[in-house]
Amino acid sequence: MKPYMIIQGNSQALEAFEQKVTEALELGYSLAGELIAHSASSEVKFYQPVIFAEDLEEEEWDEEEDEDED
Repeated sequence: MKPYMIIQGNSQALEAFEQKVTEALELGYSLAGELIAHSASSEVKFYQPVIFAEDLEEEEWDEEEDEDED
């Protein structure tokens, strides 16, 4: 799995965007920031960054390990 993704959608297919975000969360991804909305002509585009939760935990563990080595 990718360590992070940016899920994209638009106001014309809002339910599909919500479904993509839901599926990512069910696969173990976590929200990695706020929803970004950008207005372009007659539609609004949405971007939701997500990060794979296991990768985040490993990075936190690696940082703690590095601190112990100092």
